[in-house]
Amino acid sequence: MKNFYSLFAALFACMAVISCSNESDVLEPAVRDAQTDMEIISRFVDINESTNEYYINESKKTRALSYVTNADFQELEKVCPLNLEKYKNDLKALNAQVAHAIENPNIGYMVFSVNGKTIVKKLRETPFDFATSKETVASTKALPYSLDVWGGQESTTQKFKDSSREIRMNVSLDYQFSYYFFEILSPDAKPSPDDNILTPESVAFSGTGSLWNTSFTWTAYWDVQGSDGQFSWEFKSKGTSPSSGHIAQCNFSY
Repeated sequence: MKNFYSLFAALFACMAVISCSNESDVLEPAVRDAQTDMEIISRFVDINESTNEYYINESKKTRALSYVTNADFQELEKVCPLNLEKYKNDLKALNAQVAHAIENPNIGYMVFSVNGKTIVKKLRETPFDFATSKETVASTKALPYSLDVWGGQESTTQKFKDSSREIRMNVSLDYQFSYYFFEILSPDAKPSPDDNILTPESVAFSGTGSLWNTSFTWTAYWDVQGSDGQFSWEFKSKGTSPSSGHIAQCNFSY
């Protein structure tokens, strides 16, 4: 009988351990950190080119594997609702800045960037051209000028002259923020003197996460070349979001 009670006690203890283990599995689900949630959501951000708005596209294929499995969407479903709501609010703030920029007569081009693509949209007629470039600064002759973009501040390269009418700009973006908005201006890429103070001279950059395409080309107005054969250049920056800290650095070449 004593052996029977000993066996019963051991069996009961074993069942108690298993029961606690199962209960622990139920009560302590894995919690993902907010930064990981934000990175997952950023994969699904897309651009509505008709309305010029950023939005979360749950049908977006974020990787080649997405066409085979549904793993990415399953990860999106695991995102904390509070983190998702915060990200949506960030997109609303970014869309408000984009809408304001589109109405600004001084801005000639808008750059939209999300995971997988960068779009340059011409907003109004400008005396200069701006486009993405397939060539990187490393493959061209670098110029000894750089331009930093700081939140809430304005910076300049100062004026310089170069024989090239076309200048390439490579943008190195910082990554510690969920979205960004800033302007790069080139006043000397347009006619001088210019009596119309509303002549566009600015390109606005907007986006979430990293900047997918980092290389761009500025082409000055055709008749701004001086009698010495040189073109006058100056690049300026205005940082809006984030409101403080370093946002990006621009390097130039031809």
